[in-house]
Amino acid sequence: MLKYYKHTLIPLIIALALFALTSLHYLQKIPVGQAFLQRLNAVTYDLRLRATTKNAPSNFPPIFIIDIDETSLEQEGRWPWSRAKLALLISALHKAGTAVITLDITLAEAELNPVDLVSQALAQSKPELLPALSRVREQLDADQQLAIMLKDKNVILGYLFKQSSSFSKGWIKPTLVQSNVPINQLSSLDMKGYSANLPLLSHSAAQNGFFTVTPDDDGIVRKAALVLEYKQQLYTSLAVEAAKLYLGADKEAIILQTEPIATVKTITHAVIAGQKIRTDANGRILIPYLGKAKTFTYISATDVLQHKKIPDLTDSIVVIGTSAQALADLKTTPLQTSYPGVEIQATMIHALLNPDLIPYSPEWKDGAIITLLCVLSLFMILLFPLLRPLSLIIISFSLLGVVISFNFWLWVVSRINLDIILPVLLIMLTSTVFVLHRLVREHHQRQRIHNMFGQYVPEGHIERLLDNKQAANMDGERREMSVLFSDIRNFTAISEGLSTQQLKQFLNHYLSPMTEIIFKQQGTIDKYIGDLVMAFWGAPLNDPKHAENAVLAALEMRRKTATMQHEFQTLGITQSVKAGIGIHTGEMNVGDMGSTYRRAYTVLGDAVNLGSRLESLTKQYNILILVSKETMQQCPSISFRLVDYVRVKGRQKAVQLYEPICLNTMLTTDQEQQLESHHHALKAYLEGDWKQANKEFTRLFKQLKDPLHQVYQQRMQQMELIAPDDWDGIFTHTSK
Repeated sequence: MLKYYKHTLIPLIIALALFALTSLHYLQKIPVGQAFLQRLNAVTYDLRLRATTKNAPSNFPPIFIIDIDETSLEQEGRWPWSRAKLALLISALHKAGTAVITLDITLAEAELNPVDLVSQALAQSKPELLPALSRVREQLDADQQLAIMLKDKNVILGYLFKQSSSFSKGWIKPTLVQSNVPINQLSSLDMKGYSANLPLLSHSAAQNGFFTVTPDDDGIVRKAALVLEYKQQLYTSLAVEAAKLYLGADKEAIILQTEPIATVKTITHAVIAGQKIRTDANGRILIPYLGKAKTFTYISATDVLQHKKIPDLTDSIVVIGTSAQALADLKTTPLQTSYPGVEIQATMIHALLNPDLIPYSPEWKDGAIITLLCVLSLFMILLFPLLRPLSLIIISFSLLGVVISFNFWLWVVSRINLDIILPVLLIMLTSTVFVLHRLVREHHQRQRIHNMFGQYVPEGHIERLLDNKQAANMDGERREMSVLFSDIRNFTAISEGLSTQQLKQFLNHYLSPMTEIIFKQQGTIDKYIGDLVMAFWGAPLNDPKHAENAVLAALEMRRKTATMQHEFQTLGITQSVKAGIGIHTGEMNVGDMGSTYRRAYTVLGDAVNLGSRLESLTKQYNILILVSKETMQQCPSISFRLVDYVRVKGRQKAVQLYEPICLNTMLTTDQEQQLESHHHALKAYLEGDWKQANKEFTRLFKQLKDPLHQVYQQRMQQMELIAPDDWDGIFTHTSK
């Protein structure tokens, strides 16, 4: 097993480096790419949130949005409305039995009293009317009317904190916040200015709270602060005050719990009305959106003012705000763009009263992420070197599925928010490194196999072997195959007249096209021995037409050698170059054979030896190709002529020898007649009628000048044209 790790040393080092890099990046020790990773984590957060939205608030508490919508603006007049109209709206909601009324709007400017306008107009012309007008001024003061309406009612006014210190207007009622450390040691967000309600209104309201929400860097609102700091004082949000008032804890302080990190006390929890709410280090919570806009019930403000039929508001919380586009209180959220800001406040109130819905990042998340990165790296480093690319890819995707599913399970079951991008990136990058390394290794192995077998088998064989390793049995087996031997005639005499360089050029020039022909006919080169070429068909891949392919290769080799005579002459060879070819088909042993020092994929057996004998016999008959009967019988598309019926040296069983002529489709009429005459003469010879056979062979030789016919003439004349008494047609060769 250690060899697998030895061969994957480079990806192992890279995997360890990726673990170190992702860990340092998570701990923010590497500044490069932090913004990009934060953006990716935000995207995964949004996906999780979209996949688990409930699309409906829980029954506790009933929360309604009193919407200053387009219809209300059309019916009641453009914004801002008179404070008197707002007083009527609050009065109607109070009479409807609402428990808490919150305003997601700011009333920072005093409303102009109509008495002041009339007094200014009459100051010069009718000053005597001014005292009478002053007596009714207070009765017509809309701000005063609203302030009176706010008293002794559970109304919470909203205001806006700003990062700009250019101005601050209105008055903020102090809120109760307790912390076990001084404010200057807290990590709360510090504000520079605010836009609050008129002091008259703020004093009259039960409480006030900020409705400030700050989007992330990508412009999406995912978090909302429960407390903000302004001039060394902590203030609570509109949602916090609404929750406290609804739970009857309006006189209680919100308690911040902290943990030390370096010189700063990090906020971890906020205790509201006895409920512990997890927050981030700045006192913010992730907003648990329940769905797209209109998840909560919207009631048009004009319907309330005109006393139309509306849902039962008994013991409910109402949030007065606007969804009208003209009033520009629309935010971008993970679920939707143009999401009404008033519904964000309703969602926050609902979350604080149902704290189990609030997602949170636990204090131990850093340790958990680093541990996860370590476990993933260790798992991949130990397992991946043992896998092939396909298995590695499957395991990688499975590992991704497990990590993502576990992360999603924590979110759904426990509302735990853990970053997922770095673990996913670690798996993807580490897997990619190992996959690429294995692919490169396999490519090199394939190339090595290709280079090793490319000299012996055709290109198609190599690709089929690489794609299907079970197609070849390298261990050795016995099967029917065809073997070919080819040897240049008079090679010794040819080589004597050549220099070493010329001989090398000649052999390369000759063997290259011969090898190409064998490859083209799906043959396998067994070996070269000087000018001798040994090849076989039927291994390493099965070839049903092994005999026919071998004979076709021999015919093409004969033709190609004849056409290369001029090329040989340019190499300094003056003699005619011819090669004898012998082919036999039979059972042979094939496989990877040899010693521990040298091995080769080769064929062995009596059938192989016979193929070699046939090549040697081509010299006896002065023809170029001899094949056995077993080969001829498997070549129905090729025309042959019977050459002889012989017993070769070292073998008792007789062999019928044939010479391939050409494809049946290429056989001419003259060739057919010549074959018929040849076989007629040979029949007389085999039957022992040597005189008649000699007569016919003599005639054929004079007509065709075929050396084979002369061989028979000479053989019979040596025996005085009388066949032996025991003649069975078989001629015995006493030499190889």
